[in-house]
Amino acid sequence: MMFAVLQIPDFSLHSLLRFNPALRGEPVAVLEGEGRRARIAHRSIEAARITPGMTAAQALAECAALQLLCPSLAGEREAGALLLTAGWSLAPRVEATASGCVTVDLTGVDLQHLRQRIPALRAGMLAEGLPLEVGVGPTPLIAWYAAQQAGPESERWVDDSRAFLKPLPIEWLDPMEGERQLLQDLGLRTFGAITAFPRAAFASRLGVRGDELWAKAAGEYVRPIQPAPHPVRHRAEMDLEEPVETLEPLLFVLRRFCERLAFEVGQFGGGTSRLTLTLRLDNEKEWTRDFDLPEATARAELLFSVLENHLASLHTDSPIIGVELEAFPARRSRVQEGLFDTGLRDAAMFYATLGRLAAVAGSGNVGTPRRSNSHRPDSFCLVPPSATVPEQPARAAPPAAGPMLRRLRPPQAATVELTDARPSFLISPLVQGEVTVLRRPVWISGDWWAAAWAREEWDVRIGLSLYRLLHEPEGWFIEGIYD
Repeated sequence: MMFAVLQIPDFSLHSLLRFNPALRGEPVAVLEGEGRRARIAHRSIEAARITPGMTAAQALAECAALQLLCPSLAGEREAGALLLTAGWSLAPRVEATASGCVTVDLTGVDLQHLRQRIPALRAGMLAEGLPLEVGVGPTPLIAWYAAQQAGPESERWVDDSRAFLKPLPIEWLDPMEGERQLLQDLGLRTFGAITAFPRAAFASRLGVRGDELWAKAAGEYVRPIQPAPHPVRHRAEMDLEEPVETLEPLLFVLRRFCERLAFEVGQFGGGTSRLTLTLRLDNEKEWTRDFDLPEATARAELLFSVLENHLASLHTDSPIIGVELEAFPARRSRVQEGLFDTGLRDAAMFYATLGRLAAVAGSGNVGTPRRSNSHRPDSFCLVPPSATVPEQPARAAPPAAGPMLRRLRPPQAATVELTDARPSFLISPLVQGEVTVLRRPVWISGDWWAAAWAREEWDVRIGLSLYRLLHEPEGWFIEGIYD
């Protein structure tokens, strides 16, 4: 059995800087605790004179330009979700071991192939602003020790556990103060020095705790991991520290959300074909919009372009104080196209163009028209366009069945005089004259449970021409002319 440990050093600091790029390159420190008990927990490379454990006053005395920040819970939640997804990309059993640290059970994984995948995974996490340390070993504990020794440029693999553990310092066993002092009095400063003692003798001196320390130093301490459940919903949310009135800071947060959600749905659902964006406003209102994509995708840049194009024309009543984005997983289609089918040459450009159109006309006004499931004439709906246009079979012309009705779009308004509830005279810019009814009226109605509609159709003759006369609640119209 083999295990891998993925951890992000200075997790609180990097998860905070991931959503605050302006702080990169500046002396920054993250505080731990409250009030006078607050201490420096992590600091950036630029704050080299600051050491963890200093008070805020001591740190500012050493570096007047130091920026002291509190941990970002939302930033840590997002970075932790991204780290879990990175673990799931290697194997299905992943444990959230600690803040900024996950353990992966590599049972059944091709280790040779894994050696080739880890560098790309580390590069992807670094592009997200999260440096990743990776250690691989025969037990979760040894893999964690290996991750402590992994540098920023490479991962640490443990093939010989005994040789690897022997020079490690006893501080890595996390002994209590009395245990540390006793080990130092005995001259035991490395794992190898501890395991040189017989296990029974060591346990008789320190009891059960001593037996545990000896097992850890020898690499014989094994614990079962507790796999984290796979996510049921793919959501990202954040309460903004300051109300946002401009587009740039909001887009930066959404870009990070798209990168994480695209990575996540790519692992579990194959992609997403629908996004739901919710903006929480300062006036206690919410703005929500659904975005339907023509095809499921796991490309973050495509998801972000759809949001960016729509938000470019958005104006809210008050500043934005919170944002939430949810992606709904969908399987990406893998259909072999026919020889004469027409497919998309550039899917990314196609999606971007749809996003720009939706930003101008509204997402509900962009799509491919289809007949609605209704008896209402000319009723249609818009559906997301297909990525391919299949060859359409030739249809036989319908048999002749009387004169052809040519509809007027839009229908021509008319003034109609009624005699005994029947049209008798008509005046309109198109035609005027006495009306001869050729067909009794046809009444059609529907959608009484939603937006009810009703229409009354007459076939009439005015002069030598035949017309379709329409009566709706809005008035009388000439709907078409018969050839």
